[in-house]
Parts: sequence; structure tokens; C-alpha cells
Amino acid sequence: MPYPAPEGTELIEHLGAGATFDVALVRLRDAPRRPTHGATRDSTLVCKRLAPGALHAHAGRAAMVREAKALALARHPALPALARVGADRHGPFLLETRREGASLRDVRDGWRVRGRPPPASLVVHVVRTAIETLAELQELEDAGGPIRFAHGDIGPDHVLLGPLGDIGLVDLGAARFRGMEPELETADRGTAPFVAPEIARGESPPTPAGDVYALAATLVAFATGAPLTRARDQAAVLVEISESGLCLDALAAADALAPGQRRALARELDRDPARRAGSARSLLDAFDAAAPRGEDGPDVARAHVPLAAKPVDASGA
Repeated sequence: MPYPAPEGTELIEHLGAGATFDVALVRLRDAPRRPTHGATRDSTLVCKRLAPGALHAHAGRAAMVREAKALALARHPALPALARVGADRHGPFLLETRREGASLRDVRDGWRVRGRPPPASLVVHVVRTAIETLAELQELEDAGGPIRFAHGDIGPDHVLLGPLGDIGLVDLGAARFRGMEPELETADRGTAPFVAPEIARGESPPTPAGDVYALAATLVAFATGAPLTRARDQAAVLVEISESGLCLDALAAADALAPGQRRALARELDRDPARRAGSARSLLDAFDAAAPRGEDGPDVARAHVPLAAKPVDASGA
């Protein structure tokens, strides 16, 4: 059965299904009577439906509602914009703008195919820009006060390097935010090995501090290209990150980053949440304070940023 594009749209491409969402690219046939945030005539949008196994599950429907509400509340260029929420005979769906870019996993893999690591200037740019982007998201406010945004599942597939060198985040099904209804709380455990140990163990729901840990792990993996754990089996990985912590041996040799910058990332990966700085802004301040100062100032290392990765769709499948 072809992917059921919502009324008023036409299917461009079915991107695939994951455990929770079944995702496609669609095009608006007609402009909406009342244009919504991010929706314009002839827009290409990402359509998310619930995968068959999640369609009648509370966790699946909660994930869709969370993503829609998070996007409506946390408006920032790094995130997709919510265009429409609806339901039809195939179940609920949401439409959001397409976030162009290549995932950090694909960027790293692209350079691996070339037989060499990403240029140092690209590594520094990606690491710093990603931290700065998360800091901005964590500081979002509206008339009701701080939004208290948490992505909930940061990893190399959900962090995108955009065509202008910008950083985006996609797939917000595990997001948390101010005023979230208790019935939307589910046992979201992130993606190992990037998830903070206390979240992986179910001791904490996703939090902004957990996002900092997950982003630091993602960026260490990007900078080094090395595995973060010695274990490969999922159950063994969870035990390792809880009992031993991440394997950061390769970080010491990541010469693209200054020693103090490597220490700032490593601090956020402590198994004990109390020993982490806990906010993206604090991590950014520590990262910048440790930057080497050349003749042109602290930004000389990221003056030229080569982008050499094939763009992919931000499907969140």
C-alpha cells in the first residue's frame, strides 16, 4: 500500500519507517486558507505518521503529541517548524518543514570513504556550533517564561550539518518542555551509547542536562571516529556506560581540539551528573576559554569550514 499522503498534499518520497514513526516527503497541493508557521505554497514538508506497531500504543501517540507541542513551543532555526497536525482514517499525522542537512554520522562516514578524517577546521566548527545551538535552545523563552526545552534523544543521526554550516536537530518524539502534561510522560531511554547513564537506567526522564551529555558524546564520536564503548551488544553497552563510563581514550588524540576543549567535553561525560557543568552555555564558555589564540584571535581555527557531505533528508524515521 502506498504511503497515505494527507488530504491537500501529494507524496514525493516515502523515506521509511522506524519503531515509532513512518515518514515521507510530501508537497502541498494548495496553500492553506490560513498559512501556518513554516507552511507556504508548494512547500516540501516532512509527514510523520505512526508506524503500525506504534499506532495503538500509548507511547507512540505520546511521542507524536510531544513532537508537535515541542515544535509549536520551541521555535528556532535549528528545529523544523510545525506546519499542521491532523488525523484521518489512517490515523494521526503531523507535517513539519524539512530540515536540510547531512547527519553527523553521514558526514563522518563520508570522510571515512575518502580515507581520511574530517579537516580540523570542520571538526572545531561542528563541535562549537552544535554546543552553541543547544545553548540557544535551552535558553528559549516566551511570554510564559523559560521553555525548558530538552530534545531527549540527541545522537549522530539526529544532529544535522546544514548547507550553510549551521546545525539542526530533528526527531523530537522524546522531547520535554515546560507544562508538558503528565499523561505524555513515557519511559524514554534515549539512544545508547550517547544517552546519559541516569536516563538509560530509568532514574531520570530526558532533561536539558541529559541533552548536554548526549551532545558531548555525539561530538566526541564525531571528532574521533572511534567507538565510545568496548561492548557492542546493546545490553552490554548499557552496563558499560553505567559502570565504567564511556571509553574516551581516542579523545586524547583528537588534535583538532585544544587540550582544554577536550577536557571540557570529557567533563560533561562523567557518570556522576553532579560532576558535570550541566548546561550547554557552561560547556560553550569552557570550550571557548580553552580555544587556542592565534594572531587573528580565538576564532582563527574555524575561519575556513569545508563542507563535504552529501545532504540527506531529516526524516526522523
